[in-house]
Amino acid sequence: MVPVTIETLVVAILPAPSVIVLRPKHDSALAERILPIWIGPAEAASIGIALEGQTHLRPMTHDFLANTIHALGSNVERIVIDRVEGTTFYATVYLQQGDQTINLDARPSDSIALALRMKVPLFVDEDVLNSASYPYDLIGSDDTEATMAEFRAFIESISPEDFSREG
Repeated sequence: MVPVTIETLVVAILPAPSVIVLRPKHDSALAERILPIWIGPAEAASIGIALEGQTHLRPMTHDFLANTIHALGSNVERIVIDRVEGTTFYATVYLQQGDQTINLDARPSDSIALALRMKVPLFVDEDVLNSASYPYDLIGSDDTEATMAEFRAFIESISPEDFSREG
C-alpha cells in the first residue's frame, strides 16, 4: 500500500466527467506518478466541499455517513484503492468497531469524500499505481514555467461546448 494525497480536483459540468488526481506522498518511490480517477459531479462537489473545509447547516450524504459511523461507536481506520478493472477503480473502507475490523466495498470517490471528513489516511495498492498511473512530467523540468503558461492559455481558451459529444 502506498500513501497518497490529493494532487488536484477538477469539477466539470456535465456531460464532461470530473476527475480527482492522486499522487503518492513525496517519500514514496512512486512519488513522481499521478493517478487520475474520473468521478461523478456530486462526488466531486462533496470532495471539493471537504477540501475547502466548508460546512452546511444540514449534513450532506458523506457527512451523514461519517456521523452514523461515529454514532455506532466505530471509526474509519483507512481507505485503500485496491483494484482497477479497465477504467473502473474499486476501494475498500476499513472500519474499526471495537476489536473487529470490517471491510466495506466502496467507490473511490465516496471513500475519498469520507476519508476527508474523518481525517483518515488514503492509500493505493502498488499494483494499481503501477498499472493505472502516469508520470508527473513537470517534476524537475527546466521548462516548467513555459509548460504551465501554455497549459493556462489552453485552459483559458476552452469552453463547456468543447466537451459536448456532438462535436
